[in-house]
Amino acid sequence: MSLQIRIDGQVVDLTPDTKVNLELVNPYLVYEDILSAKATIPAIPATSRNRIIMGFPDLLQNDAVGMRYQCEKYYNGQLLQSGVAILTEAAQTFALTVVQPLGELFGDLHTKTLPEVDFGAIALPGALTPVLQQFGRNVVAFPTVLNSEYYGTSGASIGYSGKVNAYAGGAYTAGPLVPMVFLNEILLRVSELTGVTITGPFIDHPVLSQLLLYNTRSLDGNPFITLQQHLPTLTIPELLLELRKLFNLAMTVDTVERSIRLDFTEGFHQRAAQINWSDKALKDFKKRPETARRLQLGSLADGGDGLAKDKPGILADYLTPELESDTGVSQLSCKFSTLLTDDATGLAITKQAGITAQFGQLTNTFTPRLLFWNGLQYGIPTATARRGGYSLYWNGENGLAVRFWGKTEANRKRQFYLERGLALNEVDLATLDFSEKVHINGLDYWVGKLSINLPITEPAMALLVRA
Repeated sequence: MSLQIRIDGQVVDLTPDTKVNLELVNPYLVYEDILSAKATIPAIPATSRNRIIMGFPDLLQNDAVGMRYQCEKYYNGQLLQSGVAILTEAAQTFALTVVQPLGELFGDLHTKTLPEVDFGAIALPGALTPVLQQFGRNVVAFPTVLNSEYYGTSGASIGYSGKVNAYAGGAYTAGPLVPMVFLNEILLRVSELTGVTITGPFIDHPVLSQLLLYNTRSLDGNPFITLQQHLPTLTIPELLLELRKLFNLAMTVDTVERSIRLDFTEGFHQRAAQINWSDKALKDFKKRPETARRLQLGSLADGGDGLAKDKPGILADYLTPELESDTGVSQLSCKFSTLLTDDATGLAITKQAGITAQFGQLTNTFTPRLLFWNGLQYGIPTATARRGGYSLYWNGENGLAVRFWGKTEANRKRQFYLERGLALNEVDLATLDFSEKVHINGLDYWVGKLSINLPITEPAMALLVRA
């Protein structure tokens, strides 16, 4: 039996009889964070070979602290875990700890909010068009939004029309100009700034790729759009996690390859189980019920919007209808919301003071909200909560709950947990895909967690979730 640890691709010396506890965690079952495999990294002896591989971290003359390494664990030739490890202590042995997936993936930008990140600028053309491009990509749009309160009580004094990005006769007219950045453009610029590739069906979706990040910051005559000034106050990890909650995204993070893939969790539910572990399951088990089998899905309202702060019916949370058996409710709240739509004009509508130097309104704020860019509708640049059979409201036939949470909700209605021993080998562990169901004795399960000691001398302890 061969246990092997590689640091930056090179095999390190281990002490005799080294043992490692490996805990593999499903990253798709929790929405507030991205969980990863956990493994104790044994104290690595300070042999000559290890000191060379790790860059002599024990030397007092070495100014490097918190040194980072690519760490991989192999068992009998099978890769069981990889990640970024940080040196925490250097003496007769070297102590390392593994970084969480989103922990430091974005480097110096990890803790900065989007308005603190330099995403570049784009110049306004002589004749402003509804969409501005850069590098052949849609960057910002200027949709017309009904907002009678943009200048508060001062609007009447300047003849304000009540429209942000007012548009008539093929041109923008007097009033505040507020650019709204395409979400995909910000994700792409995050990739360019950090070297972290962001891919997947969410990015390529023909409708969701038309999402705009709503804001209330006026250009105030500035000939350049500084993108960071028109973004919500979220860090990059928060942005991704909040999008995950809204669209039920499965986020696969690879810290070694520095990549993020955004899939739809609903697609995982559609696939039939391809793995049968019936002959690997031990006889004894413990079954525990899910005590909150109803879902309550909702968004935080923008308290500055007079139309949204009291949560009218269209902005209400979605709640799974009552089940035959009594059960609790599992709540998931997203920071992203959207705007109401005016029935008479079909335009997005709000009543909210804007951010503008005019009348000293630069201290006003807004919360994260999304709109779909719909292009010119009846000659007016339009962005609303609906597009192409999709809606940003939780309820309704095309709402978020139906479009992105239906199969997840159906699964939860009958969900229970099973603690069971599984006689797994290194190939089972190395090929485990948490997006795939496993079949055991007539039922399908998601693998929630696996805990096993290396070298393998006894079964893995598994937490299984009824699929």
